[in-house]
Amino acid sequence: MSGFVDVSRYRPEPTGLVRPRLLDPLLSEDAPGVVVVIAPAGSGKTTLLSRAAVLSPRSVIWLEATPEQRTGQGFVRSLAGAVNSALGLDLPEPACATDLVSALADLHDQRILLVLDDVHELDGSSAGNDVAELLRWRPRHVRVALGTRRPLVANTARLMVSGELVELDSEALRFRSWEVEELFRLVYGEPLSPEAAAALTRRTGGWAAGLMLFHLSTTGKSAVDRERAVADLGGRSRLIRTYLTRTVLDELDPERREFLLATCTLGTLSGPLCDRLLGHEGSAGVLEDLASRQFFTTVAENGLSYRYHQVLQTLLEGLLVDELGVEAATDLYARSACLLEAEGLVREALRAYAMADDFASVGRLVQQSTAGLATDLDLVTADRVCDDPWLALVRARRLVRSGAFAAAVDAFRAAEGLLDDSEFRRRCAEERAVAGVWLADAAPQPTVPGARTARSVSATVRAATRKLPPPDRVPTHPLAGGVVLLLAGEFTAACQRLAEVPAASAAEQLFADLARVVAEIADGRATRSVATLEQIILTAEVEEQPWVARAARGVQSAVLLATTGASWRVDSCESLIRDCRRFGDSWGEMLLTGALGAALALCDDRGADRWLAQAVHEADVLDAPVLGAWAEALRAHVPAHADDADATARVERARSSARSAGLHPPEARIAGWLERSPAAAAPVPHGVVVRCLGPFEIVVDGTVATLPRLRPLPRALLLLLALDLGHDVHREVLIDRLWPDVPLDAATHRLHAAASSVRRCLADAGLGDDVVRRHGSAYSLSIEGAVLDVAELESRLREAARCAARGDDEGALGAHVRALEAYRGDLLGEVGPAEWVVADRDRLRVAAATAAYAAGEAGLRLRSPAYAMPFVRRAIQLDPLRDSAWALLAEIQEGMGDVSSAAATRQEHELVEARLTGP
Repeated sequence: MSGFVDVSRYRPEPTGLVRPRLLDPLLSEDAPGVVVVIAPAGSGKTTLLSRAAVLSPRSVIWLEATPEQRTGQGFVRSLAGAVNSALGLDLPEPACATDLVSALADLHDQRILLVLDDVHELDGSSAGNDVAELLRWRPRHVRVALGTRRPLVANTARLMVSGELVELDSEALRFRSWEVEELFRLVYGEPLSPEAAAALTRRTGGWAAGLMLFHLSTTGKSAVDRERAVADLGGRSRLIRTYLTRTVLDELDPERREFLLATCTLGTLSGPLCDRLLGHEGSAGVLEDLASRQFFTTVAENGLSYRYHQVLQTLLEGLLVDELGVEAATDLYARSACLLEAEGLVREALRAYAMADDFASVGRLVQQSTAGLATDLDLVTADRVCDDPWLALVRARRLVRSGAFAAAVDAFRAAEGLLDDSEFRRRCAEERAVAGVWLADAAPQPTVPGARTARSVSATVRAATRKLPPPDRVPTHPLAGGVVLLLAGEFTAACQRLAEVPAASAAEQLFADLARVVAEIADGRATRSVATLEQIILTAEVEEQPWVARAARGVQSAVLLATTGASWRVDSCESLIRDCRRFGDSWGEMLLTGALGAALALCDDRGADRWLAQAVHEADVLDAPVLGAWAEALRAHVPAHADDADATARVERARSSARSAGLHPPEARIAGWLERSPAAAAPVPHGVVVRCLGPFEIVVDGTVATLPRLRPLPRALLLLLALDLGHDVHREVLIDRLWPDVPLDAATHRLHAAASSVRRCLADAGLGDDVVRRHGSAYSLSIEGAVLDVAELESRLREAARCAARGDDEGALGAHVRALEAYRGDLLGEVGPAEWVVADRDRLRVAAATAAYAAGEAGLRLRSPAYAMPFVRRAIQLDPLRDSAWALLAEIQEGMGDVSSAAATRQEHELVEARLTGP
């Protein structure tokens, strides 16, 4: 090909940490055909794409978009040159994007990964339209991965809905704390402790460039100096400040830069709030534009408020003082504080008042607050804490949230003596009593069943660490009851009870989330525990709950040790245990010591014995025999003692300790932990199938059971329970879905009546009179030996993905065909557009369409066009907007010599697309 634009920019060599969670969408054969990596500068887009290019088994074509490609056919010609260079071809020079797509389509014997980096450089030009055409008509054997700072011109929403596109945004690229640990230990060779890694993650927002710049600024320093540098990191870090100014702020026009600088004083931003601060309208549009452009601005889940990325926020706060001066910056913070207080954003107002040096207002807000309100004590000087009773109370509360109960008791007593006010002293005494419950030498407190005050909940849980109550005396309070059930080893029931904790109480919700993930891990049902714990850590840090954050980080490190076996994770766990000791957190130290011992036991590591023995000792010091009994029982079963002559005596002592603590001897549960293997999860044939895909049916030994007619609401209840076959569904969930507008008492009565109707119906059908079961406030459909067709479908799809990952094309084809056999139709079509089923219905339909397309593609390659065609038609029937399926059908028809049918298929595709996507 003569005259094409030669590609002088080659793929950069991959550096940094290998992150499988991000690489999977780019490398898995089961992943969508288009991957868009969209994030601000320095987020690691190019690093990720270059790593995928090296690891991909496909032929890789790499092109970096440049401003020179915006005009004429610059982009198309550059891409053609990249194709020729990468594949050793001599394609003719294309006249347009369609010609290039046709040329790529002719290379159907090659599996290609086409990487287009910096696509934002083509915004607003004809080249951007060329990219859109490429994505729309992408040949099925070509996977396209794009890196961009801004949204594409192409209709990515339609591709995403059809399952042909996945988007990795700045949130996905953000380094998690455990990844920061791995980065500094395995890549940079300069380890950070878990606490320092978490602090660095928090202060940089997991921003890849920020982490790299921190590393460059601390290279060669001692471990102590690196940890100190994390504590000192801020907007005045020269490297980070220079990088951000050059790559972010310098891109902005003066008005937009001034907007960012002024509004950073708010912390939480909304259009009306910014309008009142700035004195003019239009802020909502500016915030929306910043967020859509991925400009270090994130939108809250409610879609109404925004926050600047931590590194940008820190930079702006530094520039604010530099450019406006201290007096003007202080005035801006003071005005922001008043607006935030009026808006009810108390935490943000507290910080703004402190930044304005208005500590009288800080004390006033603290005085008006509830006990749970936190504030950033780093902004409050020590002399102010000593002199101001309300700030002294804040300090005492923070010590409680950090788990330093002995220091907290002293701090409450000191605060109490600073103000001669009966109400203030009563509040201090009450909160001191709550903290005092957790002291090792605290006398047992009387518990009141059903009481819901902080003191009674603490007393109830503390009492359960000494001796478990009998099953009929489990507290009714969701958090207290859930923790007691967790201590008792009733993990499934604990999860159910903890799920009832109201979201309105942020602190209780955090404790419940942490307890629930521990229960799920112990029950063997946690599939995403590391990610869940990371979210708990982030939320705890935002809510200023340092004990929860530290405990969750310790459990996360233990889980990573148990699942990866990486020996350096032991150092991370030990570091967190030392942090607990440093902060005076005896309970955290004991719990994380036990977690480390349990993780080592699961790794068959003989070091487990030492840590479990230490956990037993610490539980004894804290007067927590229930927790000590768990550690002692696990210690009796670890490999270090399997062949001991004293092994039997150890087991018997563990049993005795458990009985004394009111704990049913847990050796069966522990043996299950130590012996759990993938083989134990092998599927077992069943004689009962509950079908929710297509017409609802219960099939017994191949025969559809005849169900007596039910009225609409009992029928809907049956379908709801069937979707969660074998699992409890809470009463509140059922009422919310079936009787959302009915008062609770009346709705509860209707639920009982409907459950009775369903129970009679299934009994009359010969399925037994106890298949609808009630556990507390939850109901379940439990048919012995039954499987759910939805679960079978998802199992076969997972089997297909595993086969594809190991290159077993025949196995993947067979699994996809079996998945389609399970998919008889839409999920519970008889209930129509009910909110509780629509999302799952759409998800499963797209999954089935993807399986049908994959079966057609593989069938064409491994069998014949005639074999493949029905599967492709099924894919189109399930997902009419799947462009690749229409293209494959036309290709098959042409391959069979039926050119007219292929033309008709393309025409029908255009008509369907116009009908479904038109105005």
